Amino acid sequence: IDVYRGRLAPLADFRAFLLYISFFPQLVAGPIVRAVEFLPQLPRVRRPRWQVINEGIYLLAGGYFLKMVCADNIAAFVNAHWDSGYEPGANSVALLWLAVMFGAQIFCDFAGYSNIARGLSLLLGFRLPVNFNAPYIAGSFKNFWERWHITLSSWLRDYLYVSLGGNRGSRLRTYVNLLTVMVLGGLWHGAAWTYVVWGTLHGAALAVERALGLQRDGRPAALRVVWWMVVQGVVLVAWIFFRSDSVAGAWQFVLNIARLEIAA
Repeated sequence: IDVYRGRLAPLADFRAFLLYISFFPQLVAGPIVRAVEFLPQLPRVRRPRWQVINEGIYLLAGGYFLKMVCADNIAAFVNAHWDSGYEPGANSVALLWLAVMFGAQIFCDFAGYSNIARGLSLLLGFRLPVNFNAPYIAGSFKNFWERWHITLSSWLRDYLYVSLGGNRGSRLRTYVNLLTVMVLGGLWHGAAWTYVVWGTLHGAALAVERALGLQRDGRPAALRVVWWMVVQGVVLVAWIFFRSDSVAGAWQFVLNIARLEIAA
């Protein structure tokens, strides 16, 4: 597609192409690396530089800490108790805590993998793009996707949203494009209705936010705080669907939290 759009010249070296599509540090979990970012780095002469080595080791150490110390230990707790959320009348406070913990788990897991890939790539002489940037401080849905899995959200924007027309058509068409892209983004994670609901929630939230103009800078401080709470609340609810085995189970989980019943 980049060659077709004139952003990248056709590659004459087939070995370079094979190296690009098989570069192992980022294959399992990202970040998603584009040819225009990777291929120009191939001809560069590589010499050991302590600054680069230190940065690579720092990213590796931080990534392994997030993955093995944080994510794996949180996952053991979440996995042990998550199914209790599918039972009617379950403890609301406990389930809310479980949802928050899963939000932390998936961030530590994914951000950890990304940092490991970036650190290992640096030690091999390649610089990969940043994939996470404190997503849970995002004050809008637009900003959340500028901070969460950045390489995926930018890929969806450039190759799906723009191709569908982006915001160049009517307002309704823009909202439909946002919803379509996020539903497809949900399916990208797997062929399950829970992922479809997850993508639909984010797509609808982006469309509503755009319709109300709440993605813009310059909003009053009180409105920014309130909207941050709305954003993170919807993100948390969406994570429940993302993690659950079925839509019905996730819906019961959400209803249990909404009842605000401490004792079950």
